Amino acid sequence: MIAALVTIRETGAEDESSLRALWCAAWEKTYPAIDYQARWPSMWRDWQESGAAIFAAMRGRDFIGMIVLAGAGEGLVVEQIALAPAEQGSGTAHLLMTFAKKRAPDRLKLTVNAFNRRAIRFYEREGFVRTGTGINPASGLSTFDYEWRR
Repeated sequence: MIAALVTIRETGAEDESSLRALWCAAWEKTYPAIDYQARWPSMWRDWQESGAAIFAAMRGRDFIGMIVLAGAGEGLVVEQIALAPAEQGSGTAHLLMTFAKKRAPDRLKLTVNAFNRRAIRFYEREGFVRTGTGINPASGLSTFDYEWRR
């Protein structure tokens, strides 16, 4: 039923303020200790400069989720996936991940903050397997690397 209510579309520069509001709200709920408003400009610039593709999940005209995909060749990297707080648990993240899997030639990779247990459970339900550990260069927090293969 949710699939009938949600569309996914590629975004452009004109969507930046809506994406910013969505991304900041999602992360502020998950980890309120970081100033995401201050972090956004560098994230947006990095995505633009790297040629990452940003897709929005829409319900009507409302931005309810987003996924940022980077890379090519062997596999895509999920740079970010974010949902409006009211959408968490709604199935929208699954729709975005299914969309990303269809675009991936053979695999998807991602890194998740180790504290983010909800996201980790989601990725594992989506078929991702842990492949390593690391440190988030922006926050200094521990991370886990994951990969999904076709």
